[in-house]
Amino acid sequence: MKLKLVVFVTVLVAMLLVLTSCSLNGGAVTDQCASLEGSAKDNCYFESQQCSKIKSTQFRDTCVAELAKLKGDVKVCDLIVTSKTKGFCQQQIAVEQDNFELCKEIGDEYWQDNCYYKLALNQKDVGKCAYVSEVSQNLDCVKKIAIATHDAELCDRLSKQNKAECLFKIATETLNADLCAKFAEDKLNTASCYLKIAKLSDNKALCNKITIKDIKGTCTGYFNNK
Repeated sequence: MKLKLVVFVTVLVAMLLVLTSCSLNGGAVTDQCASLEGSAKDNCYFESQQCSKIKSTQFRDTCVAELAKLKGDVKVCDLIVTSKTKGFCQQQIAVEQDNFELCKEIGDEYWQDNCYYKLALNQKDVGKCAYVSEVSQNLDCVKKIAIATHDAELCDRLSKQNKAECLFKIATETLNADLCAKFAEDKLNTASCYLKIAKLSDNKALCNKITIKDIKGTCTGYFNNK
């Protein structure tokens, strides 16, 4: 009986010590923050990840977004009040987890577009660019994937200027001089394309394809002076 009593008392004392320790540790942070004022107080709670104690709505939402990222839990974003910050929160987790389906749950159009855009680029999936509603961002998505995958056919979807940039980049990166002819009537880009590939591939014969006299002279002069 005495042995059981000793064991019980020992366990009880140990539990009290643990509880006291937890109270002291937790209370120390809370008391320290409570003694501060204004933004300093909010900053203190932010650093200790006690988001619910932050008075500033925007700052509290930012704190929750950071907490959601640390936990890797998109459901934590539901605690955020402002729609823009909630969208940002959902987007950062979707991108971090490479989860395209999470993008569809974002209510804010700006952050949803950014989510679709970033994951389309990460996955090099041009089909996912179609989900981006903002036109210029949609086309930029297509252009960047075209260049990253060296798919010149995708350049045809772009405006004249973006198409030229897309083709030029792919042609010079792959040293594919045949693509230089796809600039149609844009003689300057065509000539510049042949000139750069001629130099990079050490192919003097490409100078003969250049129709602009000054650029052709630059090309032949480059090889004559080697």
